Amino acid sequence: DAGEQEQQLLLGEIARMEDVFDQVAFQEWLDAQPKPEPEPEPPKQETPKEEEKPKEEPPKEEPPAEKKPLTFISPVSGRVTTQHSLTVPVFSPTLEEWRVHTGIDVATEDSAAVFAAADGVVSEISTHPRYGYPVKINHEGGVTTIYSNLSSMNDIAVKVGDTVKCGDRIAYVGDSAVYELAEEPHLHFEVLKNGVQVDPLEVISEDAKHASLGIEKKS
Repeated sequence: DAGEQEQQLLLGEIARMEDVFDQVAFQEWLDAQPKPEPEPEPPKQETPKEEEKPKEEPPKEEPPAEKKPLTFISPVSGRVTTQHSLTVPVFSPTLEEWRVHTGIDVATEDSAAVFAAADGVVSEISTHPRYGYPVKINHEGGVTTIYSNLSSMNDIAVKVGDTVKCGDRIAYVGDSAVYELAEEPHLHFEVLKNGVQVDPLEVISEDAKHASLGIEKKS
């Protein structure tokens, strides 16, 4: 019996050794096999670049059109009987004295139509102890025109706040200016620039002075 057990142990040891040998032999065989070449990496695909769109330039702003300076006409047709004079007094036949004259007097027919001398906005209509019913119009550039010695308040064709165009009828000539009653029918016309009295003949265009007032054009 002891001999058989020893034999069994020996056989088991041999079988174990064979397993170890087989594993070592297999590994050696496996190591001896040619290694497969690694597969080449696929070429990287470049992401196609988006075509650069030309930059759109912002639309060019057109320069604002230059405003043409206002053209002033004579408010009535006639002849200048009294000049503008702030430094040299002129004689007033009504008051029988020498006084400065803040506007010009344009003699014309009684009830002649009075027109706006330029585009503007009516800023004041009043009753004045000296000039009757003056109408005041404001224009661009700080210019104001005043029309006095009108026929009556009822005959005034505009009201405060109205926008008028050059040549629009605003009233009629009358005799409401008590300081100028002794004179023939006329319009008393004044012009101010930034609140300062100026000679209306320096504002009225050369063409208008020639056509409406009979004044020769400057050469």
